[in-house]
Amino acid sequence: MLFSLYSRCWRFLLFSFLGLLPAAAQRLEQGNRIYQAGLSPNLIERPRLEKHLQKVLNDVVKMRGLITPASKETHIQKAIFEAIQTVSRNLVCMLELQINAYWSSRPGHFVMLNAHTLRETQQMTQQTLLTIAHALYEGNPQPIRANTEKLNDIVAELRELMKEHQGDSLAETPIHGYVWLTIELARQLELLSNLICRALRK
Repeated sequence: MLFSLYSRCWRFLLFSFLGLLPAAAQRLEQGNRIYQAGLSPNLIERPRLEKHLQKVLNDVVKMRGLITPASKETHIQKAIFEAIQTVSRNLVCMLELQINAYWSSRPGHFVMLNAHTLRETQQMTQQTLLTIAHALYEGNPQPIRANTEKLNDIVAELRELMKEHQGDSLAETPIHGYVWLTIELARQLELLSNLICRALRK
């Protein structure tokens, strides 16, 4: 038992040393800051975030160079690291699309500002990003699972909202696209959470 604990600690330290954990955590923290800025209810004009989004995307792509050495040294499947990098890239691209939808029209923007469930989902998404980042820094996957369950409950409400408004004007506006992207972003976060939990318990 003591040897198993030592082995896990050694793998985690080595994994961190190779830079993949801190790099992934930093990208998530950067993504959270962009998410907060891009969807802030306190702004009246769209913030200029293109350079920030491109930098995060470039940094996520660079993570690929850490995958092979991290996999060799930790004996964690390379496919898990590759999937983490792919999902991270998807999250950045989806975040950009979501910000576009959020600011695409003034009437739609005000509707989204006043939608309680959407606002609650935004807050939970921010919390999930930070929870995953902290789990990567600390090597503890437990908080991720609890947070993901809460996010899934709120997303279930969003799915019902979309069903209720199917066929009316909501489906013809950017609001529909924003809600769909919110649900998809949550699905990608759940996938990322599961992958990181798998990596951390090796």
